[in-house]
Amino acid sequence: MIRSAFHELYKWIENMDLQRKLTIMSSVIIVPFVGIILFLLVMFGRYGDSYDGIVRNVTLVNDYNIRFKEDMDSVMYQMVARSLGSEEVEEAIGMKNPERMIDEAEAGFEQLEQSSTSQQASQVSSHVLKLLGTLRKHVENISSTVKVSGSYEENMVKLDNDIRIITELIQERIAEYLSYETVSMEQVRQNMVASRISLIRAAVITLIVLIAVAIVFAALITRSITRPIRQLCDASEQIGKGHFDTRINIAARNELSLLGNSFNHMSEQITVLIEDIRTEQIYNRNMELKLLQSQINPHFLYNTLDNIIWLSQADRKEDVASLVMSLSRFFRTTLSGGRDIIPLKEEVSHVEAYLQIQQFRYRDILSYRIELPEDLMEVPVIKMTLQPLVENALYHGIKYKREMGEIRISARKEGEKACICVTDNGIGMKEEDLAHLRNLLAGTEKPAPDNSGFGIVNVDQRLKLNFGEEYGLSIESVYGEGTTITVHTPGLLPQERTLS
Repeated sequence: MIRSAFHELYKWIENMDLQRKLTIMSSVIIVPFVGIILFLLVMFGRYGDSYDGIVRNVTLVNDYNIRFKEDMDSVMYQMVARSLGSEEVEEAIGMKNPERMIDEAEAGFEQLEQSSTSQQASQVSSHVLKLLGTLRKHVENISSTVKVSGSYEENMVKLDNDIRIITELIQERIAEYLSYETVSMEQVRQNMVASRISLIRAAVITLIVLIAVAIVFAALITRSITRPIRQLCDASEQIGKGHFDTRINIAARNELSLLGNSFNHMSEQITVLIEDIRTEQIYNRNMELKLLQSQINPHFLYNTLDNIIWLSQADRKEDVASLVMSLSRFFRTTLSGGRDIIPLKEEVSHVEAYLQIQQFRYRDILSYRIELPEDLMEVPVIKMTLQPLVENALYHGIKYKREMGEIRISARKEGEKACICVTDNGIGMKEEDLAHLRNLLAGTEKPAPDNSGFGIVNVDQRLKLNFGEEYGLSIESVYGEGTTITVHTPGLLPQERTLS
C-alpha cells in the first residue's frame, strides 16, 4: 500500500510540467522558510516588548515604594497636628494634597493592573487599588473632622489605626508586586535564552525535513500539519467541556510544538486562575472581617481600671478580686485563642463578665437577666457579637432612663436560624432615630460624623460577611418603653451543617 502511494505520487509529479514543479518546490521551501523567520522575529520582538514592559512597571512601582508611605504618613500627621484640611496643606506647609497623591497612585496602579505581565502582579495591583479606595475614605473622614473642636485625640487614633496601617499594607503589596515582576523578568530572560536555541534548532531541522519531504513525498507534509491541528481541536473541545486537565503532546520540533506547549500552559493557567480567584475571594473576605473586628475597642477598660484603683484605696479587697476576675474573663474571651467563631456559651460568659464590670459603676441603674436554653449554648457565633449590643443598650437606653433599668438576653430557634435577643427597658428610640439606624443596616445611609450606631452596624456587617446576606440584625424600639435588637445567626452546629 505504501509503495502504491509513492508510485501514485511519482506519477502525479512526473506528469507535471517543469515550471509547475519548480513553483511547487520553491513554494515548499521558500514559504515555510520565510514563515519561520517571521515567527522568530515576532517571538523575539514579543520577548523584548515583555521585558521592556516589566522594566517600565518595576520603575514606576519602585517610585511608589520609595516615597508613598512616608509622604502620606507625613502629610496626614501635619494635617492632624496643625488642624489643616487636605486642600490647605499645599499652601500652608508646601506638602502635596493627600487626595491628589491618592489620585496619582490610583492612575498609576490602574495602568499597572492592565500592563502587568503576570496574573499575580495584576491581582496585587487590584489589591492596591482597593486599599487606596479605603485610604481615600479615611483621609476624607479625617479632613472633614480635623477642624472640629476636640477631635485631635480621635484623629490621632485614626491616624495610627487607619492611615498608617493601610499605608503599611500598601507598602507590603508594592513589595509583593516588585517580587512578582522580578520573577517575571527572570522568566522572560530564561525563556529568551532557551527559546533562541530551541527555535534555531527547530528551524534548521524543519528546513531539512521540508527539503527532504519536497524531494521524497509531499503528502507527509500535509499529514504532519493536519494531525497536530486535529489534536489541538480535540483538546480545545475538551477544554470547552470543562476538562481543564486536558494536555496534548506534539512530538515534532516546529511552530506547532510551541503552539501545543502554549496550549498546555494555557490549560494550566486556567486551573491556577480558578484557584486564585477562589483564594482571592477568601482573602478579601478575611481582610474585611479583620478590619471590622479590629475596630471593636473595649474603651471601658480605662473606667474599669479606675474602679479597681478606687476599690483598692477603699480597702474593698473582695470587690477588687471580683472585678479583676470579671475583667480577666472578659479579655480571655476577647482573645479566644485567635478564633473568630466561638460557642454561644463563651460569648455569653464574655458579655456576662462585661455586665458584672459595668454593675460596679452603674449598680444604682443597672440589672440584667440571661435566659438561654441549654440546647443553644453550643451554637457557633461570631466573637464579640453581643457585647456591642449590650453596651448600646446601657449607654443609649438605660442611662437616659435615669432610674433602675434591666437588660435581658434571651434566645430561641427559628428553623435553621438562632435568634438571640438583647432587650432593655430604657428610653427607647424616636421614630426618626430608629429609621436612621435601620437605614444604616440596609446600607442606604452613611454613619454620622460622631460614628453613632457604628457598633451595631459593625456587628451586622460581620454577620453578613461570615454567614450571608440572610443573616444580621433586626431592631424594634418604642420611645419611652425600650429597645430589642435581635441577632439572626445560623442555628446549626458545625457538624450538622457539614452533614446537611
